[in-house]
Amino acid sequence: MRFASKVAYTIFLASTVILVGTSSAQAQKPKKAVPAKPTAKPPVQNQTKTQGQLAGGNGQFGVIYGIPSFNFVILGARYTLDPYDAYGGIINDADSKIVVLDIALKNTEKSDSFFSPDGLITLVDQKGEIIQGGTLRLMSKIVDSASFTLRPGQGLGRPELKDAVQLAWKVPLKSRIVKIMVNKGRVGRKEEVFRYYVAGATKEDAGEAGDPKNVIQPLPEIARDPADKAGAVGAPVGKGSFGVWLPSGYFQIRADGFAYSMENPVNDEPVEDGKRYAILTLTAKSDWSKDISMFEVIGGDFPTYEITDGDGERYKPVSYRKAKRKEDPEHAFKKGDEYTLRVVFLMPKDAVAKKLVIGTGSAYKWGPDVSGIK
Repeated sequence: MRFASKVAYTIFLASTVILVGTSSAQAQKPKKAVPAKPTAKPPVQNQTKTQGQLAGGNGQFGVIYGIPSFNFVILGARYTLDPYDAYGGIINDADSKIVVLDIALKNTEKSDSFFSPDGLITLVDQKGEIIQGGTLRLMSKIVDSASFTLRPGQGLGRPELKDAVQLAWKVPLKSRIVKIMVNKGRVGRKEEVFRYYVAGATKEDAGEAGDPKNVIQPLPEIARDPADKAGAVGAPVGKGSFGVWLPSGYFQIRADGFAYSMENPVNDEPVEDGKRYAILTLTAKSDWSKDISMFEVIGGDFPTYEITDGDGERYKPVSYRKAKRKEDPEHAFKKGDEYTLRVVFLMPKDAVAKKLVIGTGSAYKWGPDVSGIK
């Protein structure tokens, strides 16, 4: 970033407050009034690439650090496409994924201490994009609260307690997180922040080479972009398979079968001349604590399900039917509920599906191979 003469910028990520200061020489009145020369407005630059570093040190996963009122440790991290069921739950869409940190805390005060993730952690990706926030959950009480009050000496999230404490963020599917910043200094040090440089990060994209102990576990192999060796960047469409549960929106979905039919699965009318039906049998299982309607499975007016034939023609569903009856599938999902339905397409009689895309609503998409089915 090119700074104007004698001007310095200090950017505090922790509070997102920008202070602009001038040197003492600039603050003095000039002896003679000199007309100011017009200066070109500096181009907007990515803050994380050019900012002056805040005072702070480096952190490692698995190491306990003292921050005001708490001992704090990041136990591990991962990328996922699974729904993050919590008080402030997160659902990925077609262009996003979720980053989850497993953390542990202990109140070090002699009185109750309130813990909230607000403003505590900032993620930075390989392009310098800043991702703030963080949604908190305690696994035993996933929808109860987005904050905790801990008694003196009380701890949460330690592995031996088998009750994880997690923080999660929705991030772009193409993002690779290179730096995790805790926006508090460690107790006993003259720090404003401390930073976890993620394994695989380079000095160019993170400001410092990544620490091999700070590993963010990759996406499942079937959902990775093969061009990204770290497994952080997701493929636009995952490599789905029949008979396998795949995360999609609020659900896990399973493609159970795909077949062509000259019988009408929708009603008792004859099949249109020169046409036939392609029928996907699908099971959806709710991964969400709140009740979810069938609308979230079938996608309303913008269904995710799609067939592409050998000529590149695309087909959207013409109907949805119960697994064995010519009736609309109607179901209110509770967590853990499974429901099987048929997704019905109408195609030319001589057309063959080369590609199938499945996914609930506007969620991440998967592509089970149907090219060998005639």
